[in-house]
Amino acid sequence: MVGRYLANGFMSLFFPADCLLCESPLEPLNRSFICFKCWQKVKLLPEVHCVKCGKPLPSLFKEVNPLLICFECKQHPPYFSRLFSPTIYQGVMAEAIKFFKYKGKRGIVRGFARIIKYAIERFNLSSLRLEAIVPVPLHPRRLRERGFNQAEDIAKIIGNILSLPVWNNYLVRLRYTEPQTGLHKEKRQNNLKGAFSIKKKAKKKGKGRKILLVDDVYTTGATLNEAARVIKKDGVEVFSFALARSVDVGL
Repeated sequence: MVGRYLANGFMSLFFPADCLLCESPLEPLNRSFICFKCWQKVKLLPEVHCVKCGKPLPSLFKEVNPLLICFECKQHPPYFSRLFSPTIYQGVMAEAIKFFKYKGKRGIVRGFARIIKYAIERFNLSSLRLEAIVPVPLHPRRLRERGFNQAEDIAKIIGNILSLPVWNNYLVRLRYTEPQTGLHKEKRQNNLKGAFSIKKKAKKKGKGRKILLVDDVYTTGATLNEAARVIKKDGVEVFSFALARSVDVGL
């Protein structure tokens, strides 16, 4: 650990870099590609939000509906028990995820780790008595194209903090679907029908257990909801985690 710390320090001193967002020089030992000032601009999920899907709600909503369940979740409850999402998918967080996901800047995950640790404390995830972390899988073709699964990187951080196993070979993606970005809610849902399955050798592995299903971004909820639907059939109680939540659309 000491050797790695010193090596990172020498890298920062002798190979200086600039913040990907504001282009200011990165601080010594900052290997997350984004400066500390930019990380401080990340928008956090408001305290008043739907306890099911995390949708931000008006402050007065708490007085009218103390249960804090939005209209959409009352009409169409998601298959997961609750979504935990610490940040809003805007500004710094949106740009950071894009660099991480599409441009291979995996060092950004170091900044995500601090946000994840905050989220675990904020939502008291240790009290849920979870038994495993399940990343939303990529189709093998997409995995080859991207080179890594961003949800798996996030899941590993959560697993390390909570000392829980990450089940990489539990949920699999059967179909190569077109990217969800830019699709409307209904098209997103149709795009994912039949996309997920429990691996044959892993069926009933989760029966009677509590798991945390992990993805990077929650937009309409179509991906997490379809994955949760499949997992729930295996007798699992599913909770969900997304690093950031879009506020432009609901579930």
